[in-house]
Amino acid sequence: MELIGVLFMIAAGGVIAVAVMIAIGVAQRNAEPNPIASTTPDRSRIAASILFHLLLAGGAEPDEALRALRRAGVASPVTTGIDVASWGDRFAHLATAEQKRWLLETAVQLVAAFARPVPVRQYAVLLDLNFSLGFQTDALAKLREQYGFDYIDHAKEGRPREADRGGGAVPLFVRGTGDTTALLEVLGIEGAPDRQTIISAYRRLAAQIHPDRVHGQPADVQSEAAARFIEITRAYEALMALYGD
Repeated sequence: MELIGVLFMIAAGGVIAVAVMIAIGVAQRNAEPNPIASTTPDRSRIAASILFHLLLAGGAEPDEALRALRRAGVASPVTTGIDVASWGDRFAHLATAEQKRWLLETAVQLVAAFARPVPVRQYAVLLDLNFSLGFQTDALAKLREQYGFDYIDHAKEGRPREADRGGGAVPLFVRGTGDTTALLEVLGIEGAPDRQTIISAYRRLAAQIHPDRVHGQPADVQSEAAARFIEITRAYEALMALYGD
């Protein structure tokens, strides 16, 4: 009997020890954040971070940018030093079509709310966001017309929307022009193009002369790149308005 009692006590002790170890493991899992969850921002934080970076690209101070986000009803924390294109891709994978439209429109509203000409670097960020969300630039151009913001063309200083129409330059989101030869030459396209050819040509050129590629270089280099970037963007938007799906 004594031997049986000893064996029973040993077995009971082993069961208790295993139970304690399991309980400790569960407690640790509950107390420690999931490393994947903690390093993968949720959709709201991605959106807030994109909008924050967009405002910084326009020259806003960080505290000014945060206040603008809060006024717009965006309350999520932000992550600094992001790449808008890759974060926009991530948002697009997590969001519905309505949420993607909301993000682009909110971005345009925030830019327009400052009531000052938009630097080409900030406009480039808008284009990055626009593309990464799966839109073409005609979507951005329509919002620009709706909310009415001007951008800075470094080749011609500040250029308001009405100056585009009155000065003979190719305006953003042009419809109704039948002469596409000059526009195609701007994008380096020969022959009869289709919509996908236009998209591919623009993206290739935009990647080569994106204003961020010359950031920090002499002013004349930046001005030349900005002027070329705006030139190809105007041509692209005009052609996209003419060549439907």
